[in-house]
Amino acid sequence: MENFLKIFLRLLSLIPFKFQMLLGKLLGKLLYKVLKKRRKVVAWNIHKCFPDMNKREVEKLARDNFTRIGQAIFEICNSYYWSDKKFKKKIINIDEFEKKIEAIKNSNNLLLVPHTANVDFVVRAPSLFLKVNGMHRSAENKLWDKIMTDGRNKFVDKIFLPNEGKRLLESLSEGESVLYAPDQDYGFKNSIFIDFFNHKALTVVFPSVLVKRTNCKVFLLTMVKENGSYLADIKELMLGGLDFEDDLRIINSAIENFARTYKKEYYWIHRRFKNRPEGEDKFYPDDALREYWL
Repeated sequence: MENFLKIFLRLLSLIPFKFQMLLGKLLGKLLYKVLKKRRKVVAWNIHKCFPDMNKREVEKLARDNFTRIGQAIFEICNSYYWSDKKFKKKIINIDEFEKKIEAIKNSNNLLLVPHTANVDFVVRAPSLFLKVNGMHRSAENKLWDKIMTDGRNKFVDKIFLPNEGKRLLESLSEGESVLYAPDQDYGFKNSIFIDFFNHKALTVVFPSVLVKRTNCKVFLLTMVKENGSYLADIKELMLGGLDFEDDLRIINSAIENFARTYKKEYYWIHRRFKNRPEGEDKFYPDDALREYWL
């Protein structure tokens, strides 16, 4: 079964890119109809983060977001099976991006990645010019987890599990670069509430700890789809490693700016605000989701 799935995913990566994106759009429309609960979460997240949007605008953005989710299935396949040469051709500012990566090669770097549906495709970009390591959260489906791990091992040097933070820290201390996605609700342990779109969101303190322990540089890594190509970028975030709240505000602000600028790219399907401060009502009220959002 594993070999069959790998062959199937490789075949998907061979489909011409324009046809991939068309199929992805159709797949996104199907997912929008089928994943009713997640569709409502997407709409509610957008509604709460962009309160000035009317219902029609929220629905349009939700549909656009599902289009990108559908297309991301193919982008993930491409990240696992495209050659470096083919991948580079899809980045319209590849020379500029390479220069930025070359400039940080001799330092230890924490590359923070906002959650998008095609996150594997995004993190493939710096690996074209820089040896990178990354943290991997195991998928519930063991077969898909094996597929992801094998795929990521093609462009990530070392993969750390969530309970291997010490190994990740050692990697940074030794001057290496590490990828980390900080913008999900990982629970109360080692997280604090920080504003995100004017709502309290549990935010993991790990990036600030890494800066304090290793004096690493911190960058926000992004790659967004523009027509038939992608725009890749890294921007330095000036974390001090002295105050968790100050550092995490910088991170959340940078990711919020990304999500505001590239609304349909962000991973609105995640229940980012599921845990609330003590005494605060649920962020995702069942009645509101059921009654208002179709």
